[in-house]
Amino acid sequence: MPELRPHPYQHQPPRRPRLLSRRTEPPPERRPPPDLRYLMYAGVILAAVFVALATPYLIAYLLQAMNGG
Repeated sequence: MPELRPHPYQHQPPRRPRLLSRRTEPPPERRPPPDLRYLMYAGVILAAVFVALATPYLIAYLLQAMNGG
């Protein structure tokens, strides 16, 4: 069954603005991404400290639960 109305929209390819000059030289070199290695080390150290501090509490809670407390 044919459509009752044709679609009014037709895609037009993007046009370059008239006043925008063309690039004559390549873009500048991109800077490398920042070195996040030290942040990763700090995260690992903080996680280790957290685990070291939480372990005695977890053991105490397990022992309390096993003894019916």
